[in-house]
Amino acid sequence: MPLLNTSVTHALDLADARHWTRQPPKRPIARLRHLLHHHSPSVLAPRLFAYPQALTRWAEGDLNDLTSAQATLIEREIYRTWQPDVRRRAHQQILDRGGCVTAQLHARFAYTTLNGEFHDPRLLRLTEDLPALHARQLFDARHRDAEEDELRRILADGIGEAYFFRALPADQQQAAVTISDLHLIQFHY
Repeated sequence: MPLLNTSVTHALDLADARHWTRQPPKRPIARLRHLLHHHSPSVLAPRLFAYPQALTRWAEGDLNDLTSAQATLIEREIYRTWQPDVRRRAHQQILDRGGCVTAQLHARFAYTTLNGEFHDPRLLRLTEDLPALHARQLFDARHRDAEEDELRRILADGIGEAYFFRALPADQQQAAVTISDLHLIQFHY
């Protein structure tokens, strides 16, 4: 699985993998069996862009029509759902101990001020520690399976506070930052 991606959700899942107490299954058949043990084929099928019957057939060992894209989706689903209690415990320990959530991203940003919206054409490479409030919001949103747009908004707010507005007095921080084009995202904690 590539470590570089454009999904905030998947970047959080990859960072969470560093806290697992045991590794998930490696083979597609074992992964599917695990997923089908926790989800019905009708619930899992739309996430994997497959028919429920195909999932059952793949879990039984017939992988003739399994595409590489579907195998990647199965792997992402394992990363998304593996050891949720360990994930929650790790997040709580990070937040309780004043731990640092570092976001490394390569993105374009837009700014909304009282004078209008401005798009910065530069592709910025940033590595910033998120403020504790935004780290908590990001973890809470991830635990409730929030949509990618909400996670990006929380990340943009945190980057705005940590990078763009850190030198400004609070009364001058009137702009809102949005991520207009995300090329890479990684988290470290």
